[in-house]
Amino acid sequence: MKKRITIVFSILIVLVTAFSGVFSYVIFKNAYYESTERNLKSNSEYIVEDLMPGYIRTGDVAGLEHYATSTNQRINIIDVEGNVLFESLSGIGSLDNHLSRPEVQGAMKGTPTTSVRYSDTIMKNMLYLAAPYYQDGQITHIVRIAVPLDVMEDVSYSIINNLIFVALASILIAIVIFAFLLSNETRPLDEVTIFARKIARGDYKTKLTMLRDDKIGDLVDSLNTMAEQLDASFSKINRKNIELSSVLSSMNQGIIAVDRDNKIILINDTARGIFKIDLKKEIKGKSILEVYRDPFVYELQDKLAETEDGRLDYETRIEDRVYKVTSSQMLDKGDQTYNGNIIILEDITMIKGLENIRRDFVANVSHELKTPITTIRGFIETIQENHITDEATLSRFYSIIADESERLTRLVNDILILSHLENNQRSGEDKREVIGVNQEILRIFDMLKMTAESKRIDLRYQKEGDISVIINPDDFRQMMINLVDNAIKYTDEGGRVDVSVYENGAHFCILVEDTGCGIPEEDIPRIFERFYRVDKSRSKENGGTGLGLAIVKHIVQNNRGAIEVTSSVGIGTTFKVTLPKNCEAL
Repeated sequence: MKKRITIVFSILIVLVTAFSGVFSYVIFKNAYYESTERNLKSNSEYIVEDLMPGYIRTGDVAGLEHYATSTNQRINIIDVEGNVLFESLSGIGSLDNHLSRPEVQGAMKGTPTTSVRYSDTIMKNMLYLAAPYYQDGQITHIVRIAVPLDVMEDVSYSIINNLIFVALASILIAIVIFAFLLSNETRPLDEVTIFARKIARGDYKTKLTMLRDDKIGDLVDSLNTMAEQLDASFSKINRKNIELSSVLSSMNQGIIAVDRDNKIILINDTARGIFKIDLKKEIKGKSILEVYRDPFVYELQDKLAETEDGRLDYETRIEDRVYKVTSSQMLDKGDQTYNGNIIILEDITMIKGLENIRRDFVANVSHELKTPITTIRGFIETIQENHITDEATLSRFYSIIADESERLTRLVNDILILSHLENNQRSGEDKREVIGVNQEILRIFDMLKMTAESKRIDLRYQKEGDISVIINPDDFRQMMINLVDNAIKYTDEGGRVDVSVYENGAHFCILVEDTGCGIPEEDIPRIFERFYRVDKSRSKENGGTGLGLAIVKHIVQNNRGAIEVTSSVGIGTTFKVTLPKNCEAL
């Protein structure tokens, strides 16, 4: 408060003094200007009436020079065209035309005119007065008188400086004496106040250094001890907060801490993402229902209300994701008072999906392996138990056993290929090389020619120039064999299978079209699933494993391509594969 009073008092004195000085300066300046102007007018009348006739008549400038010297004024004689005929100052040299000067312009109109401006000739602020000189009723010359203003300004500045100095000195002395007396009595209180403010700002390392053997000294010792304890406590808290914040931010699980009223105390970024809450939005102190209104929240609150120890462990669905929810109570370390709950949300959608895939895969593999094994075992047991010796019967049984063994081998091989493809661990993954697409497809046609001819199926290949691509040749052959072989298997006798290839910028496209039985529209989204068959009886009859198209899909994906299917039942099916010419360049 003392500082505020001192400052207000000082400002008031300074303002009053400044106003008085400015007012005095303005009055003095105006008075000086008016006096100088009157003096210039009087001098100009003398020059016009007494000196100009002699100058015009004889051209003698002695009188003008003497008058300029005696009055300490600058005198110019200017003709009506603006030319300077006489200049009282020596060493000026030639002067510019003065017709455009404002005072000359005024005098040319017949009126004595004054002007205050800066002189480029002598580089000073000047007060000019120009008066007309008449001959035979016509203005023939202009008499211009000028005096510098620096004398007046110097006097003004001197007076003002003295006033300001005296005022400031008086104010400063008064302030110093007042502040000294006041500060001397209240210094301990001021230091304690400053110390308290530093503590409030979090500066716990500050210390009071007053050495006094009184109550204030005891207060100083207590405050210093308090500051040390606060510094140690808050440093420890800050370290723990930083560690906790780092841990929570790096966790993949959503963490929410709520108080006993289910109001949010803490929430990490993952939990904000789950509940679609903006990272910058302040939600601490708000109810969970207030920031995220969803059946999950109602379910969570009901379960927390039902449990006695606050422990939860259950699975739930939030929108289209599956989460494992665990919860435990926050208890006070001292009296074990219940303060709220810590809730952890772990996204287990992928784990659930993988479990379902693994379960389905194991079931499908078990079923597919069981069928040929059961068949082989059944025929072997029949031969052993019935002691069959008939060559025709044995030959037929051995043929069936060989077919089932071949089927079992194909199934195991397809499973291994698919496993390697899914894990990107196939040995040929990094063995990409340049291959000719036309040559590879013609080679595959040669491999499948006999199968097609046995069903009188017409194999056709339409090519568009020579296309060379960089790809794993084994992957390409496996993909094409599976697509073309499938087309042959599901095309009736006398049908047709067309394969065409064309370029599309940095990619190339392969079309495999057949005139087979077609695929129902509802089955198309699932044909790339493992062991999925549209017509199970026909697939087994054709010796299919149910993994061919799954292998094709993974080969296409591993090479950053795409596959599309269009089909009409009873008309045929078209597979379109789009692959980059150079997968490594993408």
